[in-house]
Amino acid sequence: MKRKTVMLLAIPFAIGAGTVQSAEKAAESAAAPTAAVVSDRSAESVVNAKCIECHGPGKKHAPRIDDRDDWTKRASKGLDALALGAIRGHHGMPARGGRADLTDAEFKNAIFYMFTKAVSAPAKK
Repeated sequence: MKRKTVMLLAIPFAIGAGTVQSAEKAAESAAAPTAAVVSDRSAESVVNAKCIECHGPGKKHAPRIDDRDDWTKRASKGLDALALGAIRGHHGMPARGGRADLTDAEFKNAIFYMFTKAVSAPAKK
């Protein structure tokens, strides 16, 4: 029997002004999750399998996983809008990052994972 991984998306998808402080406050003050997504593949495994190729070094203007400013700016319209653009493909990124086998939930979880890693990274000096 396969084990299901549950990712709780605790940051509201409308981050507002897009500041790191507002994203951090949203993460800290979220009393109830905005969505619960069930997936066979963990967000971390999805990111490590494919996303890291571009989001690790920042190829083709992909936001680096540790770039808090870039992710916060991109998520200023909300993570749902960010995910929708990535699912459709934009700029140098192919639709679903070239992973047509991912469900919307798995893809959104991977984006949320990278975003939370970025928000928790130290700010640039």
